[in-house]
Amino acid sequence: MKSIKTKKLILDNSMLEEEFFEDALLIGIVCPAPSYQFVWKINDCFNYVFERNHEFEIQVKELYFEVFSFTEADKMIEHIIYCNRKQRDFLLEEARNIDYIWMIKGGYLNAQYALQLAEQLKQVSIINYCVVMDHSQLKSKLHLIL
Repeated sequence: MKSIKTKKLILDNSMLEEEFFEDALLIGIVCPAPSYQFVWKINDCFNYVFERNHEFEIQVKELYFEVFSFTEADKMIEHIIYCNRKQRDFLLEEARNIDYIWMIKGGYLNAQYALQLAEQLKQVSIINYCVVMDHSQLKSKLHLIL
């Protein structure tokens, strides 16, 4: 009997990454508060309506990381907050000092928008620190793709 050779298809994630992060800005937030309290405070301070999105929860190993989203339809901007810490594990291992990652996508964003938001976030009482992040420096950024 003649053996049949099969070819393995390899998925190239680089194009997926490039397209997903093309119009995205990231802010890393250090805040020891639990996610429900953090999101409530953000909603209260900024008049946003972040809601937990169970369909977007990210599974890494046996853990599920919460995701919250909010859309500013008039500006065509989507806001996504990822919980980066779950017990002693992290969604992005290389960002162990970050508790939450706020992604802003769409519209005509520029780096100034993220810097202004980061400055506003520093004024929120429960936030210890926040910083604009460069997604190209993140090794496990595929975990952020929804």
